[in-house]
Amino acid sequence: MKAVTTEVISEVRNRASIVEIVSDVVVLKRTGKTYKGLCPFHNEKTPSFHVNPDRGIFICFGCGEKGDVFAFVQKTKSLGFGEVVRDLAHRFGVQLVETTEDRRDYDRRTLILMLYQQASEYFRRLLRDPSEGLVARDYLNRRGVTEEIIEQFQLGYAPNTWDGLLTYLTSANKVTPETLAEAGLVRHKQETNRHYDLFRHRLMIPIHDDQGRVIAFGGRTLCDDQVKYINSPESPIYIKGDHLFAFHQAKESIKQRDGVIVVEGYFDAITAHQFGYSQTVATLGTALTERQAKLLVRYTESKRVYMCFDADAAGEKAVTRGTQTISQIAEGIGIELKVIRVPGGKDPDECLRGDGENSGAAAFEQALNTAQLLIEYRLDQAVAGIDIKTHTGRIDASRLIVPILADIKNAVGRGEYIRQWSMRLAVKEEDLLFDVGQFRRSSRAAFQSPQDGPARSRAAQKNAPKAGYIEAERTLLALYLMSKDDHQAVQEALNDEKLVQPIHQRIKEAIDGVGKFTTVDDFQYRLMDRLATDAEASKILVDVIMKVEELTRQNSPREVILKEARARILKEIITEGQNKLRALLPTVSLDEEQAQLQSKIIQLKQLETQMLRCAQTDDELADFRRRIDSLLLETIR
Repeated sequence: MKAVTTEVISEVRNRASIVEIVSDVVVLKRTGKTYKGLCPFHNEKTPSFHVNPDRGIFICFGCGEKGDVFAFVQKTKSLGFGEVVRDLAHRFGVQLVETTEDRRDYDRRTLILMLYQQASEYFRRLLRDPSEGLVARDYLNRRGVTEEIIEQFQLGYAPNTWDGLLTYLTSANKVTPETLAEAGLVRHKQETNRHYDLFRHRLMIPIHDDQGRVIAFGGRTLCDDQVKYINSPESPIYIKGDHLFAFHQAKESIKQRDGVIVVEGYFDAITAHQFGYSQTVATLGTALTERQAKLLVRYTESKRVYMCFDADAAGEKAVTRGTQTISQIAEGIGIELKVIRVPGGKDPDECLRGDGENSGAAAFEQALNTAQLLIEYRLDQAVAGIDIKTHTGRIDASRLIVPILADIKNAVGRGEYIRQWSMRLAVKEEDLLFDVGQFRRSSRAAFQSPQDGPARSRAAQKNAPKAGYIEAERTLLALYLMSKDDHQAVQEALNDEKLVQPIHQRIKEAIDGVGKFTTVDDFQYRLMDRLATDAEASKILVDVIMKVEELTRQNSPREVILKEARARILKEIITEGQNKLRALLPTVSLDEEQAQLQSKIIQLKQLETQMLRCAQTDDELADFRRRIDSLLLETIR
């Protein structure tokens, strides 16, 4: 949003007290210079959520959530950054400097949101009409949908006419049919140059965004139409991969129950809510996207996600597609991903509403309680239908489970499943372990560029920054915020030096871009303003600010802190450089090339010894960094 300039962000931050904003959601109690209360992002009985008004930040020592006033509003209201700044600007009287185009885009989105809300009210009114809504109400009665659920999900009815909604909206708002077509509510017929309603004689199911605003519809046919469901097209307010059906209603229950159930269809979700599973959401006709996957785990402390799709071939594929996406973002988050196997080969809606064998709420609850971990589900599905008691069956089963076992990133977990399945298939554990290892190596090789060898691939895997890098670099960044003298000293020392962590380098570049400042508090807030639109960097900046507090308590000399941090980084670079060189040794065949690599490994060790013994000044440390970089760069080339 172009209206959200750095100047606007700064002015909003100055006026919007973080204590006042947080107090809208959290009961805060003053403790010295800070405030604390129960964290709004996870369930807790003892307060671990702290707000520091002087620093303008919040941090929870229980779940790790942190940020500034903008991040807090984003997390609690599920808004985009631009929307947060706009809302706070209006609340605190900050004038937004908007171009004509900005204002036109904002007005257009606002108009379309209003049209969808009015369309929803129109459909709901027709559903309640004794004659117009009769067919739709009969359909809902046959499905056992209660009046409470009809109201909760704001269900409606689109009449069996070509222009009912078109006529209503154009007369009520004086909007053009072209605007309604852009919004996705009507269509244009080229042959006659006329417009007609997209939804006709259908049960209308509104789709809401995170804030509960109607942004699209799903229309279920009430006749013999070959197209069972028609869904709204994407529009300026709706991108289907960004939303989940019923999420706005489910998020509080997700938080309270510390888990989320994901189903496929609208009525799977609606029926689940009716039967008490209010933590249920549905995908919107696409494979689960990264945006949707992140929404799923935002409100869960345990990150427990249950995939509950139809028990047919299409449902099995949906599980596979959905879990691939959510597994990709699960690293580092610790998602506990399970699969509910709906009993009786039914979908969740049919299972919950049924009253026969393997049906009803009790059967569904049993399926939920016995849900398998995804890896176990995938392994069982892979060998389903194979007679593992036969010689050929064991061979086929082993071949099918190897790629799944190879996907397990945790070495201990991978080893445990290899042990279990070697016993289950009555094969040697070392043989299965060998096949899994070979598959992992061949998979890595497939993703290497032609000039890369397997050893270089292994070296690349070790290239992730270690804790030593992170702690040392954040210490250096914290020195910029300690005092004006500290700021100048570290700026001179690191003037031409690039930090190893890309996110730390982004913060350093933002620091360099701040320019002149009066006090370090002024500098900190200007730095926060520059990084406000970079969510990742803003979050790391909170850790840097906390490091400032830590260094202040330690009261160590600046020169000592600076030297120790820089030396630690260089030591880590040397260690990883040696690992890379050792990994290259098996890839060269000539004795001369091996000798050169061995020589460089020895040179790096000598540089480390010299550095620890001799380096005292910034210039000397910088010189060692240049020599190390030169040695490693020459080898890589």
